[in-house]
Amino acid sequence: MGRLRHCLAQGEYGQLRDCPLFESDFMQVTWSGEVVSRVTVGIAATSPLLPLPDLMLLARPVPASPPDTEELQLFRLLPLSCVRLSLHSHRCHQLRARLATGRTFYLQLLAPPRHLQRLFACWIRLLFLLRDPGGCPPGPPSPQGLPGAVGDPRDPSGDREEPGEAVPAPQ
Repeated sequence: MGRLRHCLAQGEYGQLRDCPLFESDFMQVTWSGEVVSRVTVGIAATSPLLPLPDLMLLARPVPASPPDTEELQLFRLLPLSCVRLSLHSHRCHQLRARLATGRTFYLQLLAPPRHLQRLFACWIRLLFLLRDPGGCPPGPPSPQGLPGAVGDPRDPSGDREEPGEAVPAPQ
């Protein structure tokens, strides 16, 4: 079970407990590449009847939790209809998330070096699928069973941003 899935199972998220979820850890970075914070991103389908995921979840580590058992705190639920995910830098394994408000933030994938390319390829495939459901390019297999995918026993853990901007903090 991934850390974000575990967070959803513990909290008051009812409807999200059993939804299909693809999650990975990222470093949120500025446009110039400076690290802002660590964030876990999840892409979920809130209903099994939906043909595509419809929700982006953002979580961050709880400050007081010990590093070896680090817990997550969900701080944003964004409908994917209000988020445009795209490739920012293939070389740096970075994605760009542009919100409907115009705010942009950048995410750099965190994964063990031996799994980084394959996991990033899954994220790229997901971006194409979300952008054009019928035009998903051929590529690596679905994220099922890949390191970082929910429920993968091999991986226990389961952005470049405009200068001075960060993912909006909870109010």
